[in-house]
Amino acid sequence: MASEPATSLAPPRPSDYDEFQGIGLRGGDGSQNPDDSEEEVDEDEDDDQIQARSRSRRRAHAPRPTNGLNRTKFQPGAIVRVKLQNFVTYEKAEFFLGPNLNMVIGPNGTGKSSLVCAICLGLGYPSHVLGRASAYGEFVKHGKDEADIQVELQRKPGERSNYVVGLTIRREDNSRKFTINNQRATHKDIQQLMKSMRIQIDNLCQFLPQDKVAEFAGLGPVELLEKTLQAAAPEEMIEWQKELKEHFKTQKEAQVSAQGSNDELRKMESRQQVLQADVAKLRERKEITENIATLEMVKLVVKYNEARKHHHNLKKQKKEATRNLKRLQDNCAPSLQAVNRKQEYRDMVKLAVDDRKKRLRAAEAAAEKAVQDVEAAETKFQEALTKSDVERKGIETKRQEISKLRRDLTDKQGKYSSGAKREFDAADWNRRIRDKEHQIREKNTEIGEGAEIMDNLRKRGSASHRKANQIKAELANFESQQGQLLMQLRKLSPHVAQGWDWLQDHRDLFEKEVFGPPLLNCSIKDSRYSDLVQSMLGHSDFLCFTTQTTEDHKKLSDQFYGKMGLQVTIRSIFKEYSSFRPPLPKSQLTESGLDGYMTDYLEGPEPVLAMLCSHKRIHQSGVALKDLTDAQLNRILDKGVINSFATGKSLYTISRRREYGPDAVSTRVLNVQKGRFWTDQPVDMSEKAELNKKLSEAQDEVAELKKEMDTLKARRNAQEQELAEIKQEEAELRKQKGELQREYNAWKNLPDQIDAIKRNLDQKRKELDEVKGRIDEFENDQDKAVLEKAEAILTHMEKITEIRNAYQSVLEAEAILIEATSDVAALKSKNAEIAQRLEQEKKLVDDLDRQLKEGHEIATELFNEVTENVSDVVRISDLAKGRTYDDVEQEIGAEKAKLEVIHASNPMALQEYEKWATKIERERKNHADKESFLEELNQKIDEIRSQWEPRLDELVGQINDAFSYNFEQISCAGEVGVHKDEDFDKWAIEIKVKFRENETLQRLDQHRQSGGERAVSTIFYLMSLQSMAQAPFRVVDEINQGMDPRNERMVHERMVEIACREHTSQYFLITPKLLSGLRYDERMRVHTIVSGEYVDEEGTEKMNFGRFVKIRKGLRAN
Repeated sequence: MASEPATSLAPPRPSDYDEFQGIGLRGGDGSQNPDDSEEEVDEDEDDDQIQARSRSRRRAHAPRPTNGLNRTKFQPGAIVRVKLQNFVTYEKAEFFLGPNLNMVIGPNGTGKSSLVCAICLGLGYPSHVLGRASAYGEFVKHGKDEADIQVELQRKPGERSNYVVGLTIRREDNSRKFTINNQRATHKDIQQLMKSMRIQIDNLCQFLPQDKVAEFAGLGPVELLEKTLQAAAPEEMIEWQKELKEHFKTQKEAQVSAQGSNDELRKMESRQQVLQADVAKLRERKEITENIATLEMVKLVVKYNEARKHHHNLKKQKKEATRNLKRLQDNCAPSLQAVNRKQEYRDMVKLAVDDRKKRLRAAEAAAEKAVQDVEAAETKFQEALTKSDVERKGIETKRQEISKLRRDLTDKQGKYSSGAKREFDAADWNRRIRDKEHQIREKNTEIGEGAEIMDNLRKRGSASHRKANQIKAELANFESQQGQLLMQLRKLSPHVAQGWDWLQDHRDLFEKEVFGPPLLNCSIKDSRYSDLVQSMLGHSDFLCFTTQTTEDHKKLSDQFYGKMGLQVTIRSIFKEYSSFRPPLPKSQLTESGLDGYMTDYLEGPEPVLAMLCSHKRIHQSGVALKDLTDAQLNRILDKGVINSFATGKSLYTISRRREYGPDAVSTRVLNVQKGRFWTDQPVDMSEKAELNKKLSEAQDEVAELKKEMDTLKARRNAQEQELAEIKQEEAELRKQKGELQREYNAWKNLPDQIDAIKRNLDQKRKELDEVKGRIDEFENDQDKAVLEKAEAILTHMEKITEIRNAYQSVLEAEAILIEATSDVAALKSKNAEIAQRLEQEKKLVDDLDRQLKEGHEIATELFNEVTENVSDVVRISDLAKGRTYDDVEQEIGAEKAKLEVIHASNPMALQEYEKWATKIERERKNHADKESFLEELNQKIDEIRSQWEPRLDELVGQINDAFSYNFEQISCAGEVGVHKDEDFDKWAIEIKVKFRENETLQRLDQHRQSGGERAVSTIFYLMSLQSMAQAPFRVVDEINQGMDPRNERMVHERMVEIACREHTSQYFLITPKLLSGLRYDERMRVHTIVSGEYVDEEGTEKMNFGRFVKIRKGLRAN
């Protein structure tokens, strides 16, 4: 049904004040104007007339109610209106809110907190801010597909209209769609709008839903400072805090880095100092090594100078030898001229011989080419002959093909002309085949129906078999105690029994043994204590499952809850049974009137007993057959270690509140009920007889089903035989149809085949003519090849003649060459002595030339080596003057001897020393940069902190003043301060409270104060922020639930006083109940939720507090 807020409690007039006090209210109906409330009530009017007149008056003043005067303007971002449709408990509702304190009241479950949810979700915040369901689709009203929310926010100064933020939630896909002023908007657009309005629903200082009250008290001091600044500080303070956090974080990192750099620098310098002794030795060795290197370069220059000098001497010797050779050649010239002329003649003859041999080779090549031409002509002839033979064979093949085609043509023409026209009615054959197919389908349908009936009979038979076997098992259970317990378990909880059956078949799946319900695996040692022991156990304690490992618990949960959907209890125990020790020894226990602990009278598997110790503390629960005396009961209460025990007919449960002192003890006493389990009861014979009867009926049903099944099987066999016969008839029809159709198609295709044969015959004749033409071409090619061969043979004969003539001329020239060579040898013999002398002089010149070249190469190599290896050539050349190669070698040997004497323990010390020097220099620069950066950062921190810290002290001082004043009004004490730490991340808000005179101020947290005290402290702290609030509205849901009446009244008084001042932000208080006679202010607006399944559409008009006052007046007048 539709649920709408009934706005109520308008500002009171003096004439109404006493009447409202009389009924516990301080105000009038806000659905009407103040003047309307003077209207007299006709005592003769019945209720229907009163309600009708009220409805007409409310419609006349719709849509804006006047509950609470709107003398104060809405702050920008305040909530003006909230409209809901199909949201949680609401089908349709619209709230018109006031600019100051809005008090939303109504019974539990009517939808007060749903209004808070709507504000949170409608303004784009996630559901986890509420501490409730996480899926958005869960907020859609049951049975509906979509939910709609509209939240109207007050516009900023200068803007034309308010912001109306819309949200549509779809249940099916958990999707959200936002709008701003009916225009589609993204979630980011909503977030930007909230940021611009300073709305912080995720800040518990602004938005405290019902499920987050305890969380607020649990906020750490550091987080509370951040939330307080977000709620009460201007934007620049929040930005300064963010910058300070970043700068302090960077400062810590920079300090650590600078200190690390300084430490590293000292380590480097220390390590460099260790190398100093070896460095001195290594520097001396380095100097000697450099001297040796210089001497090596001097040696190289000396060697080069000596090589250059030797090369100069060789040049002089070669020049002298060349002059001697020239002189000898001039003296012997006449004798040698005759030899030279003869040699020239011989050389000319030799050239003539070579030329004639060349012409001989050319003639031989021409003859060879002529032979190749003859062979090529022969090849062409043979190829043409072969092709001609092939084509002639093809002529015979073509003629045979033509003859065959003629015969085929004559045969086809004869068949077509002589054969009568054949008729084939395909439609008739198809009809006959379809008839058979129809019969097959009908028969298959009959067989299928019979199979379905048989399947049903099988299922019924299987069910009957299972039923009979189950009844047999139940009958067998009558014969054992365990069986009777199992039957009892199946009656108590079919889910637990189903889980127990599965567990028995799958025990091997678990790491350790998993135990079933204690009802089955535990028992009472002494039946006299059965009722006492069972009275201290709950229903689930008898029926739970017990696992011994986390993995087994998860595996069993997945099976029972996920796969089987069972509603069972699974518990885990990880301790040994021996670790649960009784709080008192047996002797002290009996002094208190107790016979023993529950564990003394209960037996079963140790893990199950350990589970009961962990969950029900059976090792700390006493039992006794007799009732306790007052003295014994007081002794137990004084010891304070046994909190539950059963004696005689009474069950005692003791509760202690240690935070309220040792006397804060309450005792609850109940009667011990008769135990339902672990009892030896006689077998119920009537139930056994009933089971036997059911077994007989089940067996009869099985026999009847078997008989019916046999009948159906016989019918199916006959149907299958008939089906086979029909299929055979259908196959025969298809075969006959196929044969006739093939014959008809063959006759019908004869004209096409005749035309094809004629075309093929014409093509073969054409191909025969083409073959004859090619044969003529091949014969012409043979004639041409014969002519080419004859011409090549004639050419070859001519070339043979040329070879003969060339060979003859070569022989003649070689004879002349032999004669000229003989003459040259004779002349040389006569001048042998002269030639020998010339040869010796030439050899001397050649040797000197070779030595000169070698010397030049050596000098060049040495020069290149000097150029590459000697850096300062001028200085080294000066050092080389006047020194020989051997002198330099001796000096090098002396320096090397010195080097052998000087040794350092660390050969790499000098390189390491210089390496450390480079690193130290680099690290000093790095350290200086870090110190400079740190100094700049400190200046920035001091600059921002000098602005932020005084503002923070001032802000917290104002909060402290308001907080302390609020506590003074309830005769308690409270204090708010700032904890300032060297570590800026630890700066925090500290709230200290004192609720009792003999206490000191203690920090507010979840452990020191009770729930009611935390609620009072929380609401006072939030009220302390009210005058400084940067947020346009604040929400507190059911904060007064844990308060006693005195605190609740005082808190309400302060809340009304603070929230109803001018120029304060909007405030929402959600509560299911209020005390009577509470303070009311004209700036308040009270909203009463009337919601439920049977609220009619005019429910809010019937909830008319103004009418209630007038009715009360009439009653009092009477």
